[in-house]
Amino acid sequence: MRLREDMVRQENIELVRNVYGAYVSGDVGAVGDAFDPDVVWHTSGFGPTAGTYEGVQEVLGYLMADNHMDDYALDVVDMLGSDDRVAVVARTTGRRGDARIQNDFIQLIEIRDGRIVEVWNYVWDQRAIAEFMAHAM
Repeated sequence: MRLREDMVRQENIELVRNVYGAYVSGDVGAVGDAFDPDVVWHTSGFGPTAGTYEGVQEVLGYLMADNHMDDYALDVVDMLGSDDRVAVVARTTGRRGDARIQNDFIQLIEIRDGRIVEVWNYVWDQRAIAEFMAHAM
């Protein structure tokens, strides 16, 4: 039924939009509540924050760490939803010491039963991220 599919897609987009809002405002509880207990988060690249994080506590530790960058800003360009996924096109900016970066990325977020179960985070310029993360804060 088309109406149900459209409703599920919108619910998925709203879930992700709410998680982004909670993340930007520092609401760790709301971010954690959106994750399945067995959530898996993959971050592409070869810098110090690249890798796979498993479980709510490990994912929150990665997301909410204060070692990423200063003057952090997030701009969501678009969100596209399906029955079990949301794709996010976004850009972050920030600095570490005197080094500045603009990071364009895509996230593919899998959703099951109203909770985020897996995230694939693909950054556009993986080398630039690795070099940027090597700068002291």
